[in-house]
Amino acid sequence: MNRVVRKRDRDRGDGLLLKVLTAHYNSLVSARSDESLLLQYSALLRNLRSRPTEFLGIRSGIERRREEPPSLPEIALQALQNMSLDDLQTLVNDERVSRKQLERIAIERFSVPRGSMRSFSNKQSLVDKLRSLIDNERAHQIIGAVARRGATVETSERNREQSTPLGPAQSRE
Repeated sequence: MNRVVRKRDRDRGDGLLLKVLTAHYNSLVSARSDESLLLQYSALLRNLRSRPTEFLGIRSGIERRREEPPSLPEIALQALQNMSLDDLQTLVNDERVSRKQLERIAIERFSVPRGSMRSFSNKQSLVDKLRSLIDNERAHQIIGAVARRGATVETSERNREQSTPLGPAQSRE
């Protein structure tokens, strides 16, 4: 009996034990082992595949993934661009925000190149980068506000000096 287990049955993701048992069965077939042993082994494999893998303590490939919390709905690009830094900070710190959404925030709001997303090995490193970008933007806003205030004070002093009837040099006396 030359019955070889099909590759698609082997790669179904039913767990490592079933893959090892299937490989063992295939090696027995290749070695032309006893026909009754091959029939019993084949029946055992069929039986194992027909049952849920949990009875062996094996989780299926789908269940192996870590359960992620439900993500937040997508945010419109315009809303993302106009969002305040405080709201953005709250969004970045929210556990429900998926990595894909965080990547979109980095790309769309902070102009981080798409290709550099691979450099963030996990979601936490991306969160840390976004926090840093938010802090940097806050610093730039403060610097801009101080510069505008200084320019406004200088302009108002200059306007006040020019509006006096005696002129700038005489108005100081």
